[in-house]
Amino acid sequence: MLKIKPKQDPNSRSSILRKLNIRARITFVIVFGLTLHLILMLGVFNIYAHTYLKNNLYNHIGNIQKEIGLSLELIVDDIQMLSLRFLVNSDIYRIIGDSSIGEKDKKSRIRSLMDGIIAKNELIGDIVVITKEGARYRYVADDNIFEDPDDLLISKVNQSVLPVVGKVKHDSAGNAYIVFGQKYRNFNTGQNIGIILVYVKENSLFNLYKSAFEGIGYSYLASVNNEVISHPDKRIVGNTLLESDAFHPGKKAGYRNVSLNRQEYVLSTYSLSDRLNRFGVDWKLVSVVSRPQLFGAIDEGNRYALFLALSTFIGLLVLSFYLAAKMTEPVFNLTKKLGAIGKSGLKLMIDRKQSSDEISELENSYYAMIDRINNLIHENDEEKEKQRVMELTALQSQINPHFLYNTLDAITWTARLKKQPEIERMISALATFFRISLHKGDKHIPVEDEIRLVQSFVTVELMRFPDKFDVIYDIPEPLRKIRILKLILQPLVENAIKHGMSEKQGKGLIRIRNWQEEDYLIFEITDDGVGFRSKDNIQSNSKNVLFQSGYGLRNVDERIKLEYGAECGLTITSEPGVGTTALVRIRLESGQIS
Repeated sequence: MLKIKPKQDPNSRSSILRKLNIRARITFVIVFGLTLHLILMLGVFNIYAHTYLKNNLYNHIGNIQKEIGLSLELIVDDIQMLSLRFLVNSDIYRIIGDSSIGEKDKKSRIRSLMDGIIAKNELIGDIVVITKEGARYRYVADDNIFEDPDDLLISKVNQSVLPVVGKVKHDSAGNAYIVFGQKYRNFNTGQNIGIILVYVKENSLFNLYKSAFEGIGYSYLASVNNEVISHPDKRIVGNTLLESDAFHPGKKAGYRNVSLNRQEYVLSTYSLSDRLNRFGVDWKLVSVVSRPQLFGAIDEGNRYALFLALSTFIGLLVLSFYLAAKMTEPVFNLTKKLGAIGKSGLKLMIDRKQSSDEISELENSYYAMIDRINNLIHENDEEKEKQRVMELTALQSQINPHFLYNTLDAITWTARLKKQPEIERMISALATFFRISLHKGDKHIPVEDEIRLVQSFVTVELMRFPDKFDVIYDIPEPLRKIRILKLILQPLVENAIKHGMSEKQGKGLIRIRNWQEEDYLIFEITDDGVGFRSKDNIQSNSKNVLFQSGYGLRNVDERIKLEYGAECGLTITSEPGVGTTALVRIRLESGQIS
């Protein structure tokens, strides 16, 4: 079967915006444009930072290494100049070749000549002259123990025309020295005397470059064979680095990124000048720099740019909200006013303005209708209040007090003459009940009179249901004189007897308690009757059986709310098989109780 693809609604895209109000649409358009603009600006800045600035930083590292390389070249030149001064000193040749001088005296004289040639040069750790016959003459005292030059170095020096750099040696204190060796010939005759070895202090080389990248990394010197010539960590000076080592110099000069222990580094290898090869020096300067710290300036610039963009965005966002609010304020006000139509408590339209645009004219078109609705709501509220008062008045006016009192007194005396104490007690309680409840038409009575009214009602009920229940009264003495709205406890006790005690198996208990809670007076009527289960709020359920007897619990609740306010009233909770609790909350007026 051929399926027909439904057409796409051309207005579907616009319907998304139609879900927003006008103010939100205007704000969205402005914010979208600003966001796109700021994203483009940040993107351009980021590209600039990671190309131009990054290259400048790499060039900066290279320039620093180049300056260090020049300084190292000068040191090598100084070492060669020192060796040359030994070669042209004929006194050393003469003393070495004079067999009439004892060996101990020779060492002392040559050491004195060496001291004059070296002239306290801080680079030199020791100088050793080894003759063809194997005699050794040192600059430092014999008790200063140095590692002896290895045979391989001596052999290389003897076979090489150019100077040779040997492996790193250490003294007894662990200090490292780089050994420079070359043939020692008589400068005048060319006679081969032996070899001369110059021990250069590693620490002197290290002092040249140790401050170059201080704080963000370090540098070290390595030979062409990857032997560590100089390093901040003196423990690895003289070791040979393997290719598996993280900071291996590499085969080629240049930059590469290295990761170690989740840290990123930039490793730059710089080869010293080829001119030094003729002095036996084929070294590389390796710099290890923390990548986050190296590019910290770029990251900081990005943060400042982001902060500036965010501040600008917030400022423009506030401005866009302000502009959108000013543009849509008339429409928003009209919508808010129209939305209030039909609700109780509508405020009168007092902010009427002269028509200046289409929206103002539309507002004025509804003013008369809104005023009429306000009047109708007010009239309806007044009618309801009048009707409520008239119903309560009519209910209390159904019984003629004088006729009722006289009739009840006559029945009481008749029962007394006929010797019927139960009838006398029931009629007396009934008379007390009606005398207090009517009470000359007063709305308020003391708490103790309200309790007496309840006691009269209970007396009558116990005549009907003898030994069916007990009532306990817990009313503090300071609260008994407070005047409250009458007939608010008796309906609750009547409810407890009718719906709780009448269906209970065995004898029940009703407890009436009273206490003060801040500015409120609380009454609690509890029973251990059959209880009930209700999913609805019984205060709003007109069909609940609890509101269909006597004055009715709804009547009690509404009377309390009318008299004391909406926060006061009646609350009922119940549980099947456990009982029911009714809680009455009444607001105290200032001065009623201390």
